[in-house]
Amino acid sequence: MKAEDLTLKHDLKIATYIISAIKAGVSMAAILDKVSTMPNGPRAKASLYKIYRTEIAVARADLAEAIGSKVLEMAFAGDTKMLDLAARSKAGWSPTQTIIETDKDDEDENTSAIDDLLALLKIKDDKKVTETEDE
Repeated sequence: MKAEDLTLKHDLKIATYIISAIKAGVSMAAILDKVSTMPNGPRAKASLYKIYRTEIAVARADLAEAIGSKVLEMAFAGDTKMLDLAARSKAGWSPTQTIIETDKDDEDENTSAIDDLLALLKIKDDKKVTETEDE
């Protein structure tokens, strides 16, 4: 922190600029460059955050709220890209999650290790015996 930054006080004109710039998506580095040229403007990033911490936090929260509500509005309106984004960011969905569905017929074709062992030991499975007897 620079020595001249120690004597700086909160300035309403600088605070107003910081809020509007954050809501417009300007980076903090660019904001610091601009306010450092203003009268009573901080010249160090630490001073900027120390003096204008509340304004920065509120402006970032307002920006996140505005963007989030617009994304959700577009998602509910049927925009598939926004629906994908909302599902990933808010619902924890991942496109790599898959659900594997099987048919009842497929289960008969796949045998378990126990079924294979019973077949090798030539032991009849009671379940299969009753199924064949019923037919």
